[in-house]
Amino acid sequence: MDPDKRQALSDFYREEFQRHLEQLQSSGILNDSNPAVNRACRKLLSDLDLICGRERFSAVAENLLRNFDALTRLSELDPRRGH
Repeated sequence: MDPDKRQALSDFYREEFQRHLEQLQSSGILNDSNPAVNRACRKLLSDLDLICGRERFSAVAENLLRNFDALTRLSELDPRRGH
């Protein structure tokens, strides 16, 4: 994949994941009581540049965002940004 395209894709998914993670934290679903989950979320965000170029990444990321949205309901709050 073209490096510029991969960076744009990585930036897009990082922003989307971050929005959902912030919503999960503000609602209390994600908190300091489960450090393994917090570590996994930080790892996903930090490794996004590397993994976004892998085959089928977009399908996996879209599925993960849909699962996050089932918890956060951000797409209902802002229908223009639905997944």
